[in-house]
Amino acid sequence: MPASSPPLRGNLKSAVAETLALRILDGTYPSGTTLPTEADLLNTLGVSRTCLREALQILVGKGLISSRPKHGTSVRPEVDWNYLDSQMLAWRQKVVPQAQILSELVGIREMVEPEAAALAATHASDAEIAEMRAALDGMGVADGKRTRETLDADVRFHRLILAATRNAMLSGLGACIESALRASITITSDPRVSDPIALDQHGRVLAAIEARDPDAARSEMRALMGITHRLLDEADALS
Repeated sequence: MPASSPPLRGNLKSAVAETLALRILDGTYPSGTTLPTEADLLNTLGVSRTCLREALQILVGKGLISSRPKHGTSVRPEVDWNYLDSQMLAWRQKVVPQAQILSELVGIREMVEPEAAALAATHASDAEIAEMRAALDGMGVADGKRTRETLDADVRFHRLILAATRNAMLSGLGACIESALRASITITSDPRVSDPIALDQHGRVLAAIEARDPDAARSEMRALMGITHRLLDEADALS
């Protein structure tokens, strides 16, 4: 058990939750073990009992821990952890190798986004397609270069497709897709890696959705995921 903790900054409840979550995720507190007593945690973290208990409730909500009277607070099995929660994604990026995170996230995108594009081709409203077009236009404002604005537009394009599936569960994966895009940008924006935005291929995806052609939309999104893989492999070879 850590003897002490660095000073906590910002929102104390959130900072305490992150500190404990990182200890769980890095194996300091393995699955099946019991966390230190409340008194020990209060001593090492230097926060109030109310703050600690609120932080623990955050971790309960992520599936990381459970508490039972007379048994203390224990770390739940990994199968119960809510890995797709946006905060969990951010925490894992601090303790898991970047290559592993990207591989997991891109794997999810490859499974989800082609079918999402096919569903969007069937269900997207004219207004949603217009929003996708605006996002695509936003991706091209810097002549193919990555900027904060083009990244935001890229994220919006993909999240709009998920939302247009008319499936709330798929739309809810937007945070995962966003994390994948934002995490990969630090790699694929390397100037030695060509065409990090793949603007033309995004355009083909949109054209298939506009044409209400699910098969073409699925195929074009698969091609876009293939470009993503190539870019990541290219960047990895340069590292």
